[in-house]
Amino acid sequence: MSKQKKLNNVELVNHLEAKGITFRNISKGQAITFIDKTNYYYKIAAFRKNFKKRDGKYIDLDFEYLKDLASIDMQIRNLLFSISINTEHFIKTEISRLINNNSKENGYNIIKEFQNSKEYKRYYNLTKKKFKQSRYQHDMYEKRKKDYPYWALLEHMDYGCLIKFVKFYYSKYKNKSKSLKKAVELGDNARYIRNACAHNSVFIINVFEENSKLNNVNANVTTLAKQIGVYKFKNYKKVNDLLSLCALSKAYCSKPVLEYQRKDLDNFLERYYRNKDYYRKNLELTKMITVFEKIQKII
Repeated sequence: MSKQKKLNNVELVNHLEAKGITFRNISKGQAITFIDKTNYYYKIAAFRKNFKKRDGKYIDLDFEYLKDLASIDMQIRNLLFSISINTEHFIKTEISRLINNNSKENGYNIIKEFQNSKEYKRYYNLTKKKFKQSRYQHDMYEKRKKDYPYWALLEHMDYGCLIKFVKFYYSKYKNKSKSLKKAVELGDNARYIRNACAHNSVFIINVFEENSKLNNVNANVTTLAKQIGVYKFKNYKKVNDLLSLCALSKAYCSKPVLEYQRKDLDNFLERYYRNKDYYRKNLELTKMITVFEKIQKII
């Protein structure tokens, strides 16, 4: 396979024009300046995947639409990342509550067992390494480096390790930690959303592609999808992960935080509606915004 030729930004804009993208609402010169100063080509051009082609050229796609979608996508990512880290915080709060109130745990033994478990040892080691290399909490590490309490290590667990620790604790105290069940079942799904947003990955592309469907989804997701009226979309990976995150948020976040998130979602929808006429005929984007409109009922 031959390598693609590198193009400068003028050539890239001309390439878009050759693919049928118009410049009615924004000039080619403005588009070049936008790519030069505000957003890079790969990210802005990615949104063209939401539009259909005929004879190799995009139908009803102006560069202004790509520019608008880039702005909308940034707001979606900020919204979902905020929900993700809020949910992560409250899951940590819940497992802390359980351990603190568990007379069989002293705060240290659970970490020793986590460290020595064959399945989870590497997650312990990754967290310990982050703790040791922490730029701002080195004094905490020096004080506790020979014997970690769970509350110190929990502070340095990334989301993936947190869910592993939750699963480990839940498997040991299943009857006494039923409140962690949703985190155990849906935590990995929500992680995909969190990581995509944290790494600034484009979100609103390939949402409803047939090759992006799951064969099975968790019963919690199915129930939630039925409840809010998006059952037919539940098997699409991004919808599945989005519903998982929302279910976790609803289960663990405090009422004030849920209200704050709801306002952020309202602001996002208001931003989308600003130029909704751009996408009135676009089935993919219409379905996507329908999912977010339905989520208003639960988040």
